[in-house]
Amino acid sequence: MSSIVPGPQKKLEQEMEAARAGEKALSAGDLSPTAPKHTALTGLEDWPDALRATVEADYERNTALDTGRRRTADKHVPDLVTGLLELLDQIDKHLQATKPGLLRKGSTAEAPSAVLAELLGLPTDAVEAPPGRSEHRDAARTIKSIRDQLKSIEIRLDPLAKPIPVDHAKLTRQVTFVVRLALILEQAPAAAALIPAALDHFAEGLPDPQWEESFAEKLEFWQETYEDLAD
Repeated sequence: MSSIVPGPQKKLEQEMEAARAGEKALSAGDLSPTAPKHTALTGLEDWPDALRATVEADYERNTALDTGRRRTADKHVPDLVTGLLELLDQIDKHLQATKPGLLRKGSTAEAPSAVLAELLGLPTDAVEAPPGRSEHRDAARTIKSIRDQLKSIEIRLDPLAKPIPVDHAKLTRQVTFVVRLALILEQAPAAAALIPAALDHFAEGLPDPQWEESFAEKLEFWQETYEDLAD
């Protein structure tokens, strides 16, 4: 014996009729039966505010994208951009603090380890060549370029401006790079010496395995790295 399973709309009508008759209470889930269940992001309670807010905004954006809700994803972009700009400011401060010529004569800065280079997706020999003035200038220009690109997204989301679709793939690459670098700098300031190399790697568009990873995979890496570098 076969039976016909009512579609979502028909089922909703049946649920509403039952509710009107007092046979069943109508829940919010009944009103939107196809809406995905939302799970709050946890485990970031001890993270710095800017880093946590950025990751949370990206989580909301990716959750919406994964369920085909692009407009909802776009709504989370302003908070994400705000967080990324703040993280870029922090990265820039680290860069300026390691600018050649700032150290006193005879003093030396802590050299980054090969482990930090690997975490940043750089070859281990990146730690062997301290960046010079030209590398710092290039790094500063790249930070400005990323900042300008992010600010252009803010303009696009202006309700009075001509709507231009957000390039979420490009934004994902920017998030992946900025969050990883900011997180490692937060836990290991010695990684500041690798900022020019990391920015050059990003500016050149060199392959980064994390670009293709899911948000869940990147989140696991971020959390493990944050904890491991704290030890």
